[in-house]
Amino acid sequence: MGAVGVAPGTTTLTLSDGSTIALADWVDDKLYGSGEFRTGSSAQVEIFSVGRSAPIPGGRRTQTRVDTNVPRAGDTGLPKDFEMLVYGYAIKVVRAMRPATGETDPRFADTGGALSNPCSLTTLFNLDRFLFFSFEYNGKSYTSGTIQHYPQGHGFYLFTTQPTTELAQNGIPSPRDRVALVLPVHMRENLGFRGIFQPEAALVIAQPASDGGAVLGNADMRLDLNGLVKRTVV
Repeated sequence: MGAVGVAPGTTTLTLSDGSTIALADWVDDKLYGSGEFRTGSSAQVEIFSVGRSAPIPGGRRTQTRVDTNVPRAGDTGLPKDFEMLVYGYAIKVVRAMRPATGETDPRFADTGGALSNPCSLTTLFNLDRFLFFSFEYNGKSYTSGTIQHYPQGHGFYLFTTQPTTELAQNGIPSPRDRVALVLPVHMRENLGFRGIFQPEAALVIAQPASDGGAVLGNADMRLDLNGLVKRTVV
């Protein structure tokens, strides 16, 4: 990406390496991926390690478009002609859940006794205090910390008079309050990237279920990469 020839009046952006991009070719968007976490596990979970329609990292169910919008494994990099300027990271605990009756692996849909509930404060607290997060691009770590260092910036906002209702979020629902990088990470095609969650001790997930049944011992978490995505040329 050297200097580009653009029409007069086109907004351009000069990067730290001196290269220039025309914003007409880019959109403000996101790449996202998910992972599954289980109580008692101390195994590393790598977000973006597989693409859509493959088993979710940390689990066995098939990923859907709700789980990730990345078509292939991040270790192989972005697809051909894709580029992204990553300006921020956001982590959201999507749900606490349990498998169907007689099964050991959670499902996407709540059928056969499976159940999903919003995350409780205790669940969020235990995930945050045990998990270390690092984002790597092209073999180098660009940011690291805990869940609280990367507020999700969006989500449900609830007021209720029901005494049994609980909803915990990683930060308030405000995109303005998400982590924002002054200098973006410039991701290009075929250069690997991954979001690594490493438990520093065995995870504790034991959220009481809303139906009074077996506790919810699993959780899904999603990582968003927010920034500018280059439009692919067809």
